Amino acid sequence: MSEEKHEYDDSMMIDDDETALEIAALQSEDMLPQPKKEYIYHKEALTALLDEISQKKFKWIQRCDITSSEPIVVDKTEDDLDRELKFYQQGLEAAIQGKQEVLNAGVPFERPDDYFAEMVKSDAHMARIRDKLITQQKGIQNAEEAKKQRELRKYGKQIQQEKLKEREDQKKASLDKIATIKKRLRSGNLGDADDFDIDVDSDDGARARSSSNKKGGKQAPNKKRQLKNEKFGFGGKKRGIKRNTADSTGDMSEFSVKRNKSTSFGGSAKKGKSQRPGKAKRQRGL
Repeated sequence: MSEEKHEYDDSMMIDDDETALEIAALQSEDMLPQPKKEYIYHKEALTALLDEISQKKFKWIQRCDITSSEPIVVDKTEDDLDRELKFYQQGLEAAIQGKQEVLNAGVPFERPDDYFAEMVKSDAHMARIRDKLITQQKGIQNAEEAKKQRELRKYGKQIQQEKLKEREDQKKASLDKIATIKKRLRSGNLGDADDFDIDVDSDDGARARSSSNKKGGKQAPNKKRQLKNEKFGFGGKKRGIKRNTADSTGDMSEFSVKRNKSTSFGGSAKKGKSQRPGKAKRQRGL
């Protein structure tokens, strides 16, 4: 019984503490109604504070403030182009006005012509960048040149194939004409030779035509061989080239009596110039 009474007293004490806290909270100043604040407009005090913090007493070069002549008015805030254009116009106006103010203040702000500033990146770094750019440019040029060469090769192969096909067709047509002519020769019916653009005369005429291309019983060299012979010499056999033959011995066309100083044909041999006497003879003569 005593234990139950003790538990009841503890619960009563907890309830009393909570009630006391609630009463204290209700009686606090935060919960009580506050009186309405009165705002007083002290113009003189505000003006004095404004004059104190104002920077108009400083020169413009120390303030560097610029006020736009016209406020920015954007009809549609969602129009990014119109909004950015207004910002650009305002910034341009401020830059022009600021430049004029700096000039009026007599402060130099432009870089002199003979001014050399140290670059952020070193010369070695810039040289590497330049080499890289040159390499890229050369790579592009090489790729374009390779592409052009591939196209030219492709076009050249096409032309070559057309030429080869044309030659094959010509060869085939010539072989067909020759076969037809042979058949007609065997049958004895030559027909109209103009149809083949080939002269089909008798065997004697063919032999005469073939012999006309020969010189001295030998076939004459072609044009290419003749040009090479004229440029580099005839070539061929060299042994005995200076020996006399019957033809060369009997050829007197280049013989000259005067040049050979011969007296066998009635000419008179001229006496040669007297030779100078020797040293011993000259001494005896003295």
